[in-house]
Amino acid sequence: MRDDRWQGLLLDVTAAPRCPGIVVEVTGGGRLQIRQGPTVVFLARLDAGRYHVDYRRLPAYDPILPPVRSMDARRMGGGTADDRDVRWAYRFADLLTASGAGPLYPGRWLLQPSAPNLRYVEAAASVRQPAGTAERWSELLVDDDAGQLDWYIHGGSGLVLTMRPMSRPDDARVKSYRKQVRSGTLPPILLWWVSSLDSYLLLDGHDRLAACLAEMVEPPLMTLTAVVDADEVQRCHAWSVRHHAETTAHIEREISKGTPGAAAALVAERRRLADDLVAPQLATKPSKAWMLPGGVPQWERAATLADPVWAANHH
Repeated sequence: MRDDRWQGLLLDVTAAPRCPGIVVEVTGGGRLQIRQGPTVVFLARLDAGRYHVDYRRLPAYDPILPPVRSMDARRMGGGTADDRDVRWAYRFADLLTASGAGPLYPGRWLLQPSAPNLRYVEAAASVRQPAGTAERWSELLVDDDAGQLDWYIHGGSGLVLTMRPMSRPDDARVKSYRKQVRSGTLPPILLWWVSSLDSYLLLDGHDRLAACLAEMVEPPLMTLTAVVDADEVQRCHAWSVRHHAETTAHIEREISKGTPGAAAALVAERRRLADDLVAPQLATKPSKAWMLPGGVPQWERAATLADPVWAANHH
């Protein structure tokens, strides 16, 4: 908890397969692909100047989580916002670790009910904003089969990439989810932060997101992010405690001298320590990527097979 809000669920993953169900693979020359099982579902090439990324989404992505039944959504959706967030985080964690179909690999992960790396984060989740929601998500959502992620104008991407085309608002499944939006029982969408794209990938909840946008409601979010491991957290904690002890001793000497403001400084220092003990646990680290067997030639074969014109333009 921080500022009276639940921050997320830490997962120390030890039993995950060495190569997860969804994996990022890279080559020299800034080429990247995302593979789901044996199937390549996404291709990208980084601009030589690192100003942008050209991408091609392929039509083979399969949902990694089973559909949530309406009865389960109603049961999970009760109580306060924190209560719902905790329940859904544990539910997603159980599903991800049990199935092995997602991106989990051994290490520490954070499931949190927010997306701090989004380009714009001002809007509060689950608040009706008839104009703001549509405008915000029209800028955040990347739903084209091919395009470019700009890294120059905004100093990075911070966008949400869909793994399959978004459904229409009048699609039967979307209409069903729109009822859950109105009742406040809609499950969160699941995003995965991929640092090599500087973007979130929409792993699960395409139709749920479409329902929220149709109702002009900010979607409930759950994001999956690789964070620093326990050893690094302990090192950060040890440094913070030593620094706190030194600073506190100095402030207490000033208090004994009657220095104005020293007592307030001690209160602030204690708050700083509390923040410093929480912050390392939530610190993002670069997401892991595997070297692509076969290197550049293999990437080019996959790109040519998927889209010869796109491949020729990004040779």
